[in-house]
Amino acid sequence: MRILVLLIVGLMLSNCSNSYVKNKKTIKSPNDLMKFTNIWCDKNKSTDKIIKMCGQGWSKDLAISESKAIMNAKLKIADITQHILLSNEKINHKENGKGVVKSYEMKADNQMIEATISGYKIVSKKVMKEKNGWRTMVLLTYDLS
Repeated sequence: MRILVLLIVGLMLSNCSNSYVKNKKTIKSPNDLMKFTNIWCDKNKSTDKIIKMCGQGWSKDLAISESKAIMNAKLKIADITQHILLSNEKINHKENGKGVVKSYEMKADNQMIEATISGYKIVSKKVMKEKNGWRTMVLLTYDLS
């Protein structure tokens, strides 16, 4: 019986979040944007063969907002598929009259040089009014196979 109740409550909550995303027309606050983004992006998980990535952009011009959202998602895909991570670690041990003094330093740099993301698909797009401009959310898929 408990399992049935939990299942029904879970289905009701997932329907609430789906209807929240579907019915959302305006963003009224930073918390509102955060809630929407978390729901929008969390429901779209990547697999081993397909990367699903959400992106967002804001502008007073609708076309610029859409371009920003697409570029945001493409940069995230490129970061996963074509980045180079350079790191440097230093561990120092110095002995003084009181004992050993240890220090640690790490530097890391994530580089992306001329990344190509061809073959991506826009699966979903949502445009909402925010303040005096437009917030565009996109979901892109990129096939790794």
